[in-house]
Amino acid sequence: MNKRFQKVAVLMGGESPEAEVSRMSGAAVVQALLSREYEAVPVEAGPDMARTLIDIRPDACFLATHGGNGENGSLQGFLEMMGLPYTGSGVLGSALGMSKIRSRILFERVGIAIPETVIVEKPGSRIIPEIPFDPPYMVKPESAGSSIGVTKVDRPEDLPAAIREAGRHSSLVLVEPFLKGREIQSGVLDGTYLGAIEIVPDPSEPFYTYDSKYRQGKSTHLFPAPMDPPVAAKMEESTVRAFDILGLRGVARMDALVLPDGRVTVLEMNTLPGLTATSLIPEIAQGKGFSFPDLVETILSGARLDSEPSPFPR
Repeated sequence: MNKRFQKVAVLMGGESPEAEVSRMSGAAVVQALLSREYEAVPVEAGPDMARTLIDIRPDACFLATHGGNGENGSLQGFLEMMGLPYTGSGVLGSALGMSKIRSRILFERVGIAIPETVIVEKPGSRIIPEIPFDPPYMVKPESAGSSIGVTKVDRPEDLPAAIREAGRHSSLVLVEPFLKGREIQSGVLDGTYLGAIEIVPDPSEPFYTYDSKYRQGKSTHLFPAPMDPPVAAKMEESTVRAFDILGLRGVARMDALVLPDGRVTVLEMNTLPGLTATSLIPEIAQGKGFSFPDLVETILSGARLDSEPSPFPR
């Protein structure tokens, strides 16, 4: 592969609740780049990052940040100001992808199915909005990942505590019906569909929890996800349309449910998906013939600023 960049700052960590996962992704990316003879430098995405980047003078930044300011457009805007090309989506795409409610509004407008959603605007208040569907509920932060702050609520009287917990991680909280469906996650790389994988959580877990995602043996992965052709086609269509409507770039992962009747219901798009040993995008990409270093190098090759044209014309 033609190397557009040689010295690469791999940004990771920060103050997000997902910082430790981010550091695992970052360490894996550094090793992959070193194996391809790049000059890869790990950089903590903290208060000293600006000075570190000025000292390093990288050709590009590889974003292994997850959640918080590392994924919501803030870091992307900072790198735009510094004139440093970076991997992943731009400022607007990152902000839209991090906001579940705003992305769902856009999804619904283009015919992508989403769960019924109630927005709680003041999660610390004693006043709970009317919920027009019966329990069980899924309660989650509006802008957080890795299932952090997410609770399955079986009884209405437990709803206030779950909302308060989710409100610790986001200024808005979402309440959805608990949908019994298959957990399917799909990937896009530079606008090209990679495929889908099914996650079967350990029966002891109430849903696809943080432990299910990051502890070895807490879930089973099925690739390619076993789906009837019409369902598989809908999954691909929904994934690419969601990627396009949010204006994403690089690699992204869509979280969805396939309901018993075959309907595909989209939960969210992840604009900086994990790149750890148990992460799904590397597993999906491997099923398409990408080794982990291949995947990392391809992501890096698309690094750019918002003002620059994509090196991958659609």
